[in-house]
Amino acid sequence: MSVVHELTLEHATRIENELELQHRTLSEDLEVARGIQQALLPDASALSAELEIAIYHKQLAEVGGDYYDFSQLPGERFAVSVFDISGHGVSSALIMSFLKAQIENATRRSDSPSAIVDWVNRASYAFLRGVRRYATVNFVVFSDRFIRYVSGGGYGLLVRHGMQRTFNRVGNYIGLRTKPFREFELPFEQGDVLALYTDGMVEALDAEGKGYTVQRLNDIIARHSEEPVQDILKRCVDDYTSFRAEDIDDITLLIMRRCAK
Repeated sequence: MSVVHELTLEHATRIENELELQHRTLSEDLEVARGIQQALLPDASALSAELEIAIYHKQLAEVGGDYYDFSQLPGERFAVSVFDISGHGVSSALIMSFLKAQIENATRRSDSPSAIVDWVNRASYAFLRGVRRYATVNFVVFSDRFIRYVSGGGYGLLVRHGMQRTFNRVGNYIGLRTKPFREFELPFEQGDVLALYTDGMVEALDAEGKGYTVQRLNDIIARHSEEPVQDILKRCVDDYTSFRAEDIDDITLLIMRRCAK
């Protein structure tokens, strides 16, 4: 019995050591993946000098499916996009990398938001259907006094002198159907504030199960729209953090103000 006991302990210790090694290796791999994903996110300084921008981006795990990007378009125009891939973790992060490549291809071909998003959807449709995933999208192209946008499941808010204009969210999701995306236009001039975000913040719950809501976030942005964008962002994040019981999803929030040329 003594020999059996010693052999059992030895076997259990070996298994525990192997599991610890596997866990450490997995943690190291995820940390590398997190670094790679962070490197794929653009630097805000690369955006047009016409915009003041503040960004809050937080993945639920080491890597995730929320993604934002800045694109240079033909005719010296530029665009901002925000995507949310369904699900979490490594699989969503891999899909995000795939979509980034499609976006880069599409933005070389057109400066129309609907044409760009349609191209990405067609190029990605079979792949996303095969892995049973989809992605929400906000794709915004900036011109001198206007924005043109596609909003397929994403959230957008434009504030002018405290008045709110929310994005028309009638667009398709990427990977669900091949139905064309609709494009809309809003005036966007000096001093106006634009916010783009995914659902991770607005769908969070407090300890009693009450939802945070889109309206609550939009009201905070509008109420403080005359402040610097970093201050607006901090107010939003502080309010959300004090409200929610726990993070339940990846979160991306971009707040931009049009500056003087």
